[in-house]
Amino acid sequence: MGFQMYIQTRDGRVADGDKNRFLFAWTALPRTLDVMANFGMLTELPTPSAPTLSTHGLAIQDFQPGAQPNLATANRIAAYQDAYRAVLNAAEAEPTGMPVYKLVNNDGFLVTVAEISAALTTYEADASVDIAEMSVGDPTWRNWTAFLRRAQKHGGFRTH
Repeated sequence: MGFQMYIQTRDGRVADGDKNRFLFAWTALPRTLDVMANFGMLTELPTPSAPTLSTHGLAIQDFQPGAQPNLATANRIAAYQDAYRAVLNAAEAEPTGMPVYKLVNNDGFLVTVAEISAALTTYEADASVDIAEMSVGDPTWRNWTAFLRRAQKHGGFRTH
């Protein structure tokens, strides 16, 4: 059990290949988040609320296998799914780093290219960046920063 990060392409599909995913054990992600916080790569924002089924006039039964929704219900389901995706894809207009909630929830929040870029810009401006990525000891940090740079060139990444 842990966190799985998947790079997505600019059109929103999961990028193929092992280099386009990063796996963290439950115990490993907190250590990496501490390093990211020390480099100023993270922002603390509240986790946005997902839309509710009742707001869209829906119930859990509308999503059960074999459910045959009428046209009106099908339209409400589509509107709910669009609203849910909008929450997962939301980002600040001018981010200053990666929101912590997008990394610690496995709901599929999109960490955008702009958020990654802001975090990497802050990180790479630090005088100790070369030491942080030296090829000695545990490779997690240098593998993580390589993953972030790849995600920055594609369409960001999602945490599941």
